Amino acid sequence: MIFQPLGAASEVGASATLIEIEESRILVDAGIRMVPERDSQLPDFPSFDKVGMPDAVLLTHPHADHAGALPVLRDLWIAGVKNYWTPATKAITRVMLEDSVNRMEREEQEAGKQSLYPRGDVEVFLHCMDTEVPWLEPVKICEGVTATWIPAGHILGAAMIYIQGKSESILMTGDVSATNQLTIPGMVVPEWVKPDVMVIESTYGNRQHEATRKQEAKRLAEDIAKTIEAGGKVLIPAFAVGRAQEAILILKRAIEHGEIPPFPVYVDGMVRDINRIYSDPDFADELSPSLQRKAERGENLFYSDVIEEVPRSQKPEDILAGKPCCIVASSGMLVGGKSSEYAKHLASDPKNLIAITGYQAEGNPGRDLWDWVEAGRHPADWVWHLKDQVTVHVECKVKKYSLSAHADSEELLALVEKIQPRKLFLVHGDAEARRELFKSVGKACPAVDVKRPKNRRAYTVRKRIGIAGRRKLNSDRILRELATVVRKMGESGPFSIQELAAIWFGSAAITEVVVKFVEWCLSLDREFFRRGSDNLFYLR
Repeated sequence: MIFQPLGAASEVGASATLIEIEESRILVDAGIRMVPERDSQLPDFPSFDKVGMPDAVLLTHPHADHAGALPVLRDLWIAGVKNYWTPATKAITRVMLEDSVNRMEREEQEAGKQSLYPRGDVEVFLHCMDTEVPWLEPVKICEGVTATWIPAGHILGAAMIYIQGKSESILMTGDVSATNQLTIPGMVVPEWVKPDVMVIESTYGNRQHEATRKQEAKRLAEDIAKTIEAGGKVLIPAFAVGRAQEAILILKRAIEHGEIPPFPVYVDGMVRDINRIYSDPDFADELSPSLQRKAERGENLFYSDVIEEVPRSQKPEDILAGKPCCIVASSGMLVGGKSSEYAKHLASDPKNLIAITGYQAEGNPGRDLWDWVEAGRHPADWVWHLKDQVTVHVECKVKKYSLSAHADSEELLALVEKIQPRKLFLVHGDAEARRELFKSVGKACPAVDVKRPKNRRAYTVRKRIGIAGRRKLNSDRILRELATVVRKMGESGPFSIQELAAIWFGSAAITEVVVKFVEWCLSLDREFFRRGSDNLFYLR
């Protein structure tokens, strides 16, 4: 098996992975980097017409950092390459791509910012959207290869994908959440999921969520109510898929339960369209039990007497001219979309609040704003740059609330401990997050060979038969033979302890005891291998 990340190896964004298994080539995800510069947004796609087309494209979920580059692969769709996804992911991806191309065309007209892809490429892709897959049932995608979509608990339709060949398998986690949300349940991994290789996100690999979702939801609702009572207005810039629905339900429930007084809540941007998909009866059985019951009773899941959509013909200024209110609008990182239009009007008034509820990628207006506030500086001492060269002096309050739909460090470690793959690749996280998760997995799961891959580099994963046989040799003889074998392989390192153990004992024999034994042999070695600063080993 060959694993090659084309993006998101050491970053959050541009998720795209090429996997070669059983002589088939499979592309999993095709996302964009969440940065303003168009020329930096795409994964490092090879020229597929030169190196060979993938046999299939699989999608974990429809967030832009996993699905936003699909129209760029126009040649694949014209050539008839099939794509596979859950029905909810297909529905949301359609809305997301149509919204993206509309927004890019506006930006091209208003600011001369070149679009990432033309409308024609989006239409080609939407016309070629292929196979909807069931949950938890193997689907044949190539000769000798099946894939199974397992609920990931991240957003509606999000999945881990378990790809199985005749003799090897790999689990692509996509983005996962172990915690039950108001909208959907957390992930549950079936016992039969036993991959040789696991590729896991590490967004929160170096930290735990500061508080429970219930505590953070309560804090958010109370802060919004206080701001409105004092005559201010609140903006929640939210990811249109997942986070916005959670924010709306937090406010709706708090008002219904009498925890905060009622006030106007307006929903704007792509959030409106995604709310309709979440409310689709076809997806009701994927929602949380409480939402399922509401859906069965025919109740409106997101709207009420005080929570309503902003008509498409209405401008942000019209809403802001009214009485104190809360606005939930996309985009979550304030990169264009309706949220940036509201922000430029609200930011200069100290009575107002901008409530950040999601991840803020480097280089985006939302991240710039929060970095300044987190550094302990008063926002008024700084000029905030929004889209289209708009600058704002920030006087409003800015607060952050942990409503993440990503598993934290403990939850990620628990997932690895449960699955115990032979090899683990850490992706979709910054350097510090991957480094800390690497350490914690190494300590808790010594038999798991952990890698921090790099974009564009291909990693070959082999099942080793083992050269030890039934021989019982001393450490010097073992290391001598290992060194001879890896030289014949044309390799000089780096090697993990687990890799050297697999060459000697065979992949199927790797246990914590076996790894400890090989580590002990290497600790005595002065002739054949040297330990590098990265705790990997190289031929002397």
